[in-house]
Amino acid sequence: MRRLDHVNIHTRDAATMIRFLTDVLEVKEGGRPPFPNPGHWLYIGDQAVIHLDVIERETDFPTGIYNHVAFALYDFEPALKRVEASGFRHEYRDIPGTKLGQIFVYGPEGVKIELQYPRTPRSR
Repeated sequence: MRRLDHVNIHTRDAATMIRFLTDVLEVKEGGRPPFPNPGHWLYIGDQAVIHLDVIERETDFPTGIYNHVAFALYDFEPALKRVEASGFRHEYRDIPGTKLGQIFVYGPEGVKIELQYPRTPRSR
């Protein structure tokens, strides 16, 4: 095994989920094979890292084994501005024993994203 390839999220509202993910992560929607079910693929560079399947569901994403997915950041300030502009709830944490910080962003339908960044005097 070489790496994690992608995460798949079931969403009721693709437009809202895509807007959240593109605003916070700067992913871009791209090509998707012609599966019979509706969905979208979101890319970082040429890698489809988030697959969205549009489903019918009465409630938000159920809690359980899945808690969040994490992405590594290189530029803290631009990412923080995107997060704050998104209007979604977020919180900061440190990873104990490391020089890494975390921003947890709570998105639509109960989806939670972690953004990891190297702590500097200018970051939180």
